[in-house]
Amino acid sequence: MSPAKALRRALSRTADVLWDLALVTHGVSQEMADQDGVVEMLPSGTLLLLLDGPGGALGLAMIDREIMTGLIEVQTLLQVTQMPVEDRPITQTDAAMMAPLVDGTLDRLERYLEGHPLRPQFAGFRFGAMVEDARTAGLLLDAAGYRAFNVSVDLALGRRKGTILLVLPDRPDAGKADAEDGDAGAPGPHERKMKLLPVRMDAVLCSLTIPLSAAQRLRAGDLIPLPPEALDSVEFVAGAGPAVAGGRLGQMNGMRAVRLSWPQGAGNVSAPMREVSELEPGGMVELAAAAVSRPEPEPDPEPEFSASEMTEDLPDLPPMEFDTGDFSFDAEPAEAEAGDFDFDFSAAPLDVEES
Repeated sequence: MSPAKALRRALSRTADVLWDLALVTHGVSQEMADQDGVVEMLPSGTLLLLLDGPGGALGLAMIDREIMTGLIEVQTLLQVTQMPVEDRPITQTDAAMMAPLVDGTLDRLERYLEGHPLRPQFAGFRFGAMVEDARTAGLLLDAAGYRAFNVSVDLALGRRKGTILLVLPDRPDAGKADAEDGDAGAPGPHERKMKLLPVRMDAVLCSLTIPLSAAQRLRAGDLIPLPPEALDSVEFVAGAGPAVAGGRLGQMNGMRAVRLSWPQGAGNVSAPMREVSELEPGGMVELAAAAVSRPEPEPDPEPEFSASEMTEDLPDLPPMEFDTGDFSFDAEPAEAEAGDFDFDFSAAPLDVEES
C-alpha cells in the first residue's frame, strides 16, 4: 500500500470508528518541500497542529475551517450541518477536539504501511499542540526536507468540503536508528563468558583488634569470642571497597543464610530466622580453615593460645554491659519451630562465596 492510499484509508477509517462519520477522500497530492515551502502551503485562518515525533522530530497538520467545523459539529450535535462557518478566532479547545482524528489517523497510517520502506519515517508521530500561525510553525520546523500530503475530503455526503494537510519530516536514517535501538538490548559478543567470571565477596561478621603475636598463632579450629551484636551486623564486602550490603546472620534449610536489611529494596526472606541464643548458645563462632579463602599457614611449633591471651598488650577498657535479656549459657537451646532445622556453626562448613 502506498503512503497516499494508506493516508486516505486511515482518515476514512478513523472518522468512521470514532463518530460513525462518512469521511470521503477525493484525492491526495504529495510533494517534497523545504521549510520555506511548507510555510507557503499554510493558508491563513486555518487550524495548525504541531506533531511530536520520535527523537524530537516535529511534523505539522493543517485542517481548514470547513472541515474543523464539521468535526466539531459531529462531536457536539452528533451530526454535520450546512450552517455558515463562523469567522472567529481558533482556540485551544478546537485543537483538542481535532486530536482524536489526528492521533487515530497517524496510528493507522503507521500500521497500514507495515513492510513499506517509508514506514519508519511516518512512525511514532502524535498530536502535540496548537500553533498560532504559519510564521511560528516555520520557526519550529528544523528538518532539511518535508513530505507534504494534501488531502481533499468531504464530510457526511458532501455537507462539508475542505482540505487536510499533513507534513512530516523526511528522515532517511529513521530505519537505521530503529535498528540500532533494537540491537541495544541484544547480548554482547562476550556477555556469556563475562557472566561466568568468578566474583569474590566476603561476609564480615565484625572487626576485632588482637595482638600480632596472638594473630600469628591462629589455626583452623580456634575459637574467637565475638560480641553479641555481631550476628545482626553482617556486611558483604567485595575486594577492598566499601560494604555493598548488610543484614542478619541466621539459617535456612539447615544452611547458613543472611537476611538482607540494606540496601533498600533487598529481597525479603520468608523462611523464619532463629534468635541468637538458638544459633549458638555459647556465644562463640568457629572459624573454619577456609573461612576467608586464604591458604593454611605452615605448622607452627608454638602451642595454641587461649582466649585470655588475646587481651595481652591491650590497654584497659571500661566494663561493657550487654542487654542479653533471658539469655543463659547454661540454658538448653530453644526448641525449633516447625520448618526450622538445627543450626550448628561448629559443624557446618563456612563457605563465604556461596552464602
